Amino acid sequence: MDGNEFLVDGKKTGRTNYSLIVDDRSFEIEVDNTDDEYRVLVDGRTYRIQLVDERRMRIGGTQSGVELEGRQLVSVPMPGKIIAILVAEGDSVEKGQGLVIVEAMKMENEVRSPIAGEIKEIKVKPGDTVDGGAVLVIVE
Repeated sequence: MDGNEFLVDGKKTGRTNYSLIVDDRSFEIEVDNTDDEYRVLVDGRTYRIQLVDERRMRIGGTQSGVELEGRQLVSVPMPGKIIAILVAEGDSVEKGQGLVIVEAMKMENEVRSPIAGEIKEIKVKPGDTVDGGAVLVIVE
């Protein structure tokens, strides 16, 4: 967090309560969330935390005003089979435009571009089976 690394161990002790040990210090906390914003009560103090969901970022969404820039390795969050490639190398794409359709867990998922840019490289072809986290397309 903020460039610092912490060793954390935790256990859920109630519906919204947790017991945490952070760097050998014990904390009882209460967590309440709405969408991607969390309210965390620790030692009588309330903290508001907004999380950036890495999975959504990888499939082309952004949250909390975070904007991606530069070369982007577009990956798939879970294992699946490539059904279709919707773009070609050299194509210009808009942010949010569909790039690849992946079948995972019997559902077709459209992987979208996280930025407006140019397709630099397509690393898969229809019929390929890919692991979760596999890079599908490079957009710059």
